[in-house]
Amino acid sequence: MIDPAVLRDRSARRGTLLVFVCNTGVPSFTYLRFLHLQSAVGYSALSAALTSAPFAAAAVVGSRAAPALTRRHGPTVLTAASLVMAGMCLALAPLVGSAAGRQAALPVLAVGGAAFGAFTASVFTLVLAEVHGPAAGSVSGLLPTAQQLGGSIGVTAAGLAYYAPAADADTAFLHALSDAFPAPPSKRAPSA
Repeated sequence: MIDPAVLRDRSARRGTLLVFVCNTGVPSFTYLRFLHLQSAVGYSALSAALTSAPFAAAAVVGSRAAPALTRRHGPTVLTAASLVMAGMCLALAPLVGSAAGRQAALPVLAVGGAAFGAFTASVFTLVLAEVHGPAAGSVSGLLPTAQQLGGSIGVTAAGLAYYAPAADADTAFLHALSDAFPAPPSKRAPSA
């Protein structure tokens, strides 16, 4: 089902991996944010959605700017957008503990949303432009598969991290968003 040329094409391999990795993060971020706001903070579904409106609105703006950014900066757009989205998660993690922090998170969400829009609107075009010959057809089907698989794995891993033993729900959210930078052991609840 996949042309063997895909495995030999470096651009195809790298692009598919990039789409997979980025999409382990974005759906899991969205899932964690809504889960935390509704189950731990007590927001209604509508209130949780409204707090995420800056992310969604800015994603539209980022996707509209993506063609011009891609023409001007090429693949650097993907690197910059990925770093901004990772930074957004790290910046948001400590902000969820208070109402003031959640308000301060709104501009951070907007910046992350713009980066998400730019990444999503650019990645398929940039990857497919680099793929050679017979691999292009297979890669055009493989990229959405990597996107969906990455999202499924990311949401699963995020849920496991969120429900791992932690001192409180805010700490669990912090760990799930930034498990590469865990809190010191003294702040975590002992394992059962």
